[in-house]
Amino acid sequence: MVSPLSYYSNPRVLGEVAEFLRGRWVAVHCERRMRDGRPLLIRYLHGKPLRASSPAELAALLRKLSPLRPRAIYGTVSIYERLESREDVRGVDRVAARTLTWDIDSTPEHWRATVEAARVLLDELERHGVVRSVWLKWSGRGMHVHIHEGALSAEFLKQHGILDTTWSLVQFVAERVKERVVEVNVKHGSRVKVENLMDPQRVFTAPLSLHRELDASCVALKPDELDSFEPSWADPREPRHNPSWREYEPGEAEQLAELALKEVGGYLRRRKSTPLQVRLRALEEALSPPPSPQPLLSPNLEVKPRVPPAPLERRDLRGDPRKAVEYLEDILGHLELGLIPEERARLLLRAAIEVTLRAQGYAPEDVKKLIELYSEVLKLLEGRGTSGP
Repeated sequence: MVSPLSYYSNPRVLGEVAEFLRGRWVAVHCERRMRDGRPLLIRYLHGKPLRASSPAELAALLRKLSPLRPRAIYGTVSIYERLESREDVRGVDRVAARTLTWDIDSTPEHWRATVEAARVLLDELERHGVVRSVWLKWSGRGMHVHIHEGALSAEFLKQHGILDTTWSLVQFVAERVKERVVEVNVKHGSRVKVENLMDPQRVFTAPLSLHRELDASCVALKPDELDSFEPSWADPREPRHNPSWREYEPGEAEQLAELALKEVGGYLRRRKSTPLQVRLRALEEALSPPPSPQPLLSPNLEVKPRVPPAPLERRDLRGDPRKAVEYLEDILGHLELGLIPEERARLLLRAAIEVTLRAQGYAPEDVKKLIELYSEVLKLLEGRGTSGP
């Protein structure tokens, strides 16, 4: 297996990875493992989001993380205006653009099914006039299909909402290809899935990054190369990688985005309103008192320890229930690293359930979801018994 230290010393590799990471919140998967055997995923350094906008900055970051043995490098789907503090990445206020992304989840032995599923996606995009801005990545287990962020203009995103637009477009296409992907699975006996990767703060592998476990590079290719693709292209000793992932047609995906917004409606909700209904609703909202908070959380919440975690003291959880999810992940992160004993974690969870979550101005539906989530975690901890000092 290739040495990550040697691999990332290659100027070509550093240049491609850094070019992709410019403006993105970076995550680094390390070979050093946590107590339960899982590898570390680093997203902050000295309390600031990781970033690497040049080969020199990326090389410096890898040197700082060298005791943890960094291996795989990821970037967010979102490109930020600035990455100076945790507040910059908490919401979408600082997001300038997003790379439209579908994940084709598969296994190495079913790589031909993966390629066929990718072809289904490409054909659907081509039907809607999106071709030049499309590129793909083979990561070692599956593929990502991307539309370059430049295919949606800043003006278009400002008008329609950046999260609503990007999530809806990816979801619309994923739904359209679902039946054809099932046919691919029947043909190959595979379990390929096409998934929407446009949730806030989602990360995916950078081009030419190493895979976190496999001896493979993440290689980019353009649609006209897909039918000739073979997994050997990902050999990290001589990766076959196409730097043309940078190419795009300005505004190429906007017509498709407009259709998707009409059909899907926005991030995790469906809106089907006529223009007249929209105008009437706007007038009603202008003449009415401020509405009650609307639910923001998805139906199926999942949490995992955040490592390294943010400080737990003096946290402002007001207004956005996703902050409460992050707070829970930080509690688990502190516990995972042995920074707090289990009794302290249980006390924090009980306080949140009994008081904190009810006093942040969240929608009642979100409060209910959060209390259920916190209670489930608390129950698991109480089942383990106490530990620590």
